This record gives sequence, structure tokens and C-alpha cells, in this order.
Amino acid sequence: MNGPARYSAGEFERESRYIDNLIWDALVVESGSKVLFCGFGEDGRWVKRALEAGADVSVIEHRDEVIRRFEQTGARVLRGSTSVIPAATNAFDLAISFHYLHETDPFFHGQIVSELARVAQRVAIVEPGPPADRIGKKIARLYSLAKRELGQFEYYQPLEYWRKLLKSAKADIAQHVFAFAKIPPLDYLRDTIDLLLATMKVEDAPQSDLDELREMARRSDSLLLPPARFVLVGAAVGELPQPIFTPREEPTPTPEIARAAQSAEPVPPPPAPMPQTAPPVPEPIGFNVPEAAPPGFAPPPPPGFAAPPAFAPTPGFEPLPEGPPGFAPPPPSAAPFAMPGTPEMPAPPPSFGLPWQWEPPDAGGQKPG
Repeated sequence: MNGPARYSAGEFERESRYIDNLIWDALVVESGSKVLFCGFGEDGRWVKRALEAGADVSVIEHRDEVIRRFEQTGARVLRGSTSVIPAATNAFDLAISFHYLHETDPFFHGQIVSELARVAQRVAIVEPGPPADRIGKKIARLYSLAKRELGQFEYYQPLEYWRKLLKSAKADIAQHVFAFAKIPPLDYLRDTIDLLLATMKVEDAPQSDLDELREMARRSDSLLLPPARFVLVGAAVGELPQPIFTPREEPTPTPEIARAAQSAEPVPPPPAPMPQTAPPVPEPIGFNVPEAAPPGFAPPPPPGFAAPPAFAPTPGFEPLPEGPPGFAPPPPSAAPFAMPGTPEMPAPPPSFGLPWQWEPPDAGGQKPG
């Protein structure tokens, strides 16, 4: 019996990059716009991407070591807290909370989003979905425990939680869910667990849990699902721009494929068409029906006729359940993983890089601001 479809390492890297591009497109960061980020993130790459797009970027941060680490990016630093942002009302076109809120005390979520909505015309929240599979849930529990021992937070919330939070501050909400279509390669699971075990600094973590993680990593049938990625953008009524999404990246042929193509026998050209007295009339796929056909008449298909395959939409984008008047999102995707509450599967775990991996606990702490 065949198991679930699995990415190769190259496919998984391309899909990770593609999902990151979809997230970026959903934010609609325009050249010349004033953008505020809640912190630099783990590697500052989203701040750098906004700068490369021509945005005027500010980052609110209070930790000296983080400010020193990213001082060469060229972003303006606002020293302060996201709970009380030192900026005037509508000072920014867009405020972005990127993988930030799940690492802050939930008690402050409402205040932070309210402040972001005050200083920016649009507010974007990007968050990983909660884990769904058995390994993901165990990793999330241990990782949350590790953070808590360091005085930090790590709580993953469902999509509706973030929607209600943003809806309390902005009238119009656009929401997107991006997910992987297949299971990652086994190396992804092993590397993720190795990273977690190597960075665990919690002396009270039960040894039985760590042993179970190691055993899971050794099993060939173990699955660790990448997370769904939630992107929600809020604005005043009628002020949500429509994103233009990046087309899927075509894989580059490997040298082996290129050599095989060169050594393959040439394909003979198709035979020349028979001469015609008049040009053919273009028709849709199908066949002609006589004008006077009786009700229910259906002629048999011609010899060799094969119906075209059903259209399979590109995974990665979920349509908005609601939006401003006239808003028309791109075509919906085929849901690769069921969302929380469905009988097939709840929702996958969080993601940061290419390919995704768990962020090790940061001894510096992540508190509001």
C-alpha cells in the first residue's frame, strides 16, 4: 500500500521558497511606503527584503544585542515596546507582525495589535498554524516548556484567534492560508528533532519524552508536517490592496536529465496536415451535435477520444471567506492538508526558513516590545 506523497529535498526547498514568496506577495509591500516591523526576527531577512523592495523601513526593538546584530541592515530603529509604540497616529502605511505574537505574552496581544492599528493604516499578522501530527505536538510541548523555563513564550493559535484579534482593530480583513502539498523528506524530520535535542536547555524535561523523540526520528514511517502559514491583513473599509501572487517556480533540469535528453532518439515531426478547401472553424474540446438533434441526443465520441484531465489548482492559496466590495482573490488551491476540525487532519507546525526548521530558544528572551 502506497504511503503519502513525499517531497524530494530539492522539491521541498523550492516549495518552501514558493510559499515564502506567496506570503511576501500577500503583504503588498510597495516601493516608497513606510513600513514598521515588530522586531528583526531570527535572521532579519524579511526586513532586508522590504528594504530591497524600496520601502522606508523602521523596526521597533528594545534589546541592545539585537539592535547591534542588525545595525548594518539600514533599517531605522525605534527603541521601545510594541505595547506603547513611540510613533504618531498613521505614521506608517503598513505595520507587520511577522512570527512575533506567538512569542509574546497573550495577555498583551490585544494591546499590541491596537497600537499597530493606531500607528499604521494597514496591519499584517503572519503566524504559523498550530501543530497537527503526533510528533509536531510533542515538539511544540517541549519547545514551549523550554521557552517558559527561559521566561519566554511559545503558543500557537488557530486562524480564528488571529482574525478576531485583528478584526477588533481594523474593519476589513483579508486572510490567506498557505500550506505544503506533500510530506517533507525524512531528513527534514531528523534535522528538526536533532536541532531541538541539541538546543534543549530544560533540565526538568522528562528523559522519556526526549527518548521518544529520538525513537520517532529513527522510524521510517514517522511524519512531521510543515506548518500552515496564516497571513491576515487589516485596513479601513475599502483600503485593502489586492495582492498579485508570484507564479510557481519551474524546476531547473538536473545535469542527469539534460544528458538523458541529449542522448535520447530524436522525435519525428508530426505528419503534414491533409489539404483543405477552407480553413477549419475553431471549436471547443468536444464534438459537433446536429442542429436538429432530439432532446437528450449525445453522439458517441470519435475513435481515440480521451477526455481532458480534471484541472488541479496549484496548492498554496486559500480564498478569503469575505472581503471588501469588489475584492477578487486569485483562484483557490487544492487544500494539501485539512485545516483544524476536519476528520482528515487538524493543522501543521510553525516555520521559519528554507526549508523550515524550529527556532532554537533564544536566551535573550522575547517580551512585548
